[in-house]
Amino acid sequence: MSPEGDESVQPSEEGENILTETVEMMEKLVLPHDRLSHLINGNGPTEWFIQSARRWVAAMMADEGIHEPIVERNKRTKAEIRSKEEGTLAGLYVADILIREWMPGARFTWTSGEGAKIDAGTCILTIEGCRHQILVCERVILNILGRLSGIATNTAKWASKSQIPLAATRKTAWGVLDKTAVAVGGGLTHRIHRADALMLKENDLASTAEEGDEGAERVRKVLNDVPTESIGAFVTIEVRSLDEALAAAETWAERMLERQEGVRLNILLDNMGPELSRDAVLDIETRGLREYVTIEASGNITFDDLESWRNSKVDVISTSSLHRAAPPLDLTCIFEGV
Repeated sequence: MSPEGDESVQPSEEGENILTETVEMMEKLVLPHDRLSHLINGNGPTEWFIQSARRWVAAMMADEGIHEPIVERNKRTKAEIRSKEEGTLAGLYVADILIREWMPGARFTWTSGEGAKIDAGTCILTIEGCRHQILVCERVILNILGRLSGIATNTAKWASKSQIPLAATRKTAWGVLDKTAVAVGGGLTHRIHRADALMLKENDLASTAEEGDEGAERVRKVLNDVPTESIGAFVTIEVRSLDEALAAAETWAERMLERQEGVRLNILLDNMGPELSRDAVLDIETRGLREYVTIEASGNITFDDLESWRNSKVDVISTSSLHRAAPPLDLTCIFEGV
């Protein structure tokens, strides 16, 4: 009923757009691939993230020949970290740990926050400490901020073009630090380590299947044997054909109904392309199985291909190109008086 009492009034185009965006946002929020809260949440970095960051920082400092915090030993000076190009900032929590724990007595101020969009020439960080401390640590700080901001910037570029949520993969160089940078840029982390969620990929299926099992039959047997109490955050099965995708959805739906379990299966369509992926989703929808699964596409997906995935109907795209193909953000450290 409209305010004027005319029941025939149709929603405006603007109203429809708002409704569509709301529905899409709700769908994105329930995807199991969003594990950022286990790394960074409203209280800042989690203990898991902090310990990972400390290990990476210690390794990088060791490569510089430094194995313990750097004691002040000469006059103090000031320096600024500036960006030479626009981008999305990430890695501030990691660099913050480095400065606090390896540069005792240094005073520093972040002028921008994690996830901030910055322009070329922006000052990100000001540091005041002994000259030796800053000279030793500047390259490591630049490497951390440059790499992770590069990943966030690249992910933001992909996310601005994709109509489908994007997720990282396990093919990372810096583990959860890379995954966090993807999330800062607008992507999803996927599972944060192997034990975080169960992924039944090609090798997993081959190692657990009985002799003679293959294709759809292998998928059915493996899914019937999965112990739901040990799957972690979610369970993914990798499939490579329409038959395997449908077998996965049917088997999981039957299992959920028979055992009265409420776990969604994530079906990963490996190297199936947008058209075949759409066919798989339509097959699953036609049989009334869509509510039991989420559909992930992965494998050889490029930035230039994103438009072709618009109508694929998959829930999420995962690609290592978000982090592995990201150039570092170009940063520089300028000492006072230069």
